[in-house]
Amino acid sequence: MIEGKQNIEAVVAAADLSAAQYKVVAIGGTIAAEADTALGILKNKPKLGQHASVAVEGNLKGYAAGTIAKGARVTVTTSGYMTTVSSGDGAGVGKALVAAASGDIFNFYGNFATANTTFNQL
Repeated sequence: MIEGKQNIEAVVAAADLSAAQYKVVAIGGTIAAEADTALGILKNKPKLGQHASVAVEGNLKGYAAGTIAKGARVTVTTSGYMTTVSSGDGAGVGKALVAAASGDIFNFYGNFATANTTFNQL
């Protein structure tokens, strides 16, 4: 799996994220459970209080929560995983570049800045 150009931001990890690389991180520095609070994909393995490098846009890697078809729109679900957008979920945060099974790390083109992000958790 190849990653391409990415826009990276940094936040302070509000929890031990050393086992969460490629999961979705919330604006507050914890694992995201929904697109509304998601900042992007965790690129490194920070412990509590360390800087977390978070990719907010580009060709990214993420964990699949279930089967995802190539070309499917994806969004954030519990535990920092990605899932296929369902009716009523909005536009999602990206599009799968490959097919994935549950638990796979897969490539998708994402743009978390255009998700329904709320900034009340800063």
